[in-house]
Amino acid sequence: MKFLSLFAVAGSFASVLAAPAPEVALEKRLGPADEPKALARVTTLYNDIRQYTAVINSTAAAAGTTPTAAQKAAASPVFKSAIASINSLIVATTSDIKSGKLAKRQAATPAGGLPAELALVIEEIGGALNQIVATLGLTATLSFLNPLVGSLALLVASLIPVVNNLLAVVAALLDGVLGGLAATLAGLVL
Repeated sequence: MKFLSLFAVAGSFASVLAAPAPEVALEKRLGPADEPKALARVTTLYNDIRQYTAVINSTAAAAGTTPTAAQKAAASPVFKSAIASINSLIVATTSDIKSGKLAKRQAATPAGGLPAELALVIEEIGGALNQIVATLGLTATLSFLNPLVGSLALLVASLIPVVNNLLAVVAALLDGVLGGLAATLAGLVL
């Protein structure tokens, strides 16, 4: 009996190996040679994000340091829309990088390259989030923060094959950004 079941398992395994595999479209493999193109795409992302962070910053400035409930209610949809737009930009950039749809670099390369440009993106978003938290409070901000964090994580993951030691650079950057955010959050009452 054991021989028969062993034979059946071995036969099933062999038939799986012999079956034709479905064709799967492989994504273009990225490497260090793609850094100038990825840098151009991340630079475009940074420039596009700045439009939305300007809206966030001006809305926060209009609400003041101690906004009323009406000012918070008016600012919340503006913030939510801007964060959703930033999230969409990050998702599109990640998709372009993963698929290899990268344009050739047109401008001069910044001093720090791709890690420095990614740092600018994260710092720009972190600064805008500080404004939102200061205006609405942490509890209201958390509702639309989760998709943004996931999108940023996917963006960083898509750039890992392009830049050596990118995770170490991003970890050091996030320690600084999150440390600043933590200092801001320490004074808030939930």
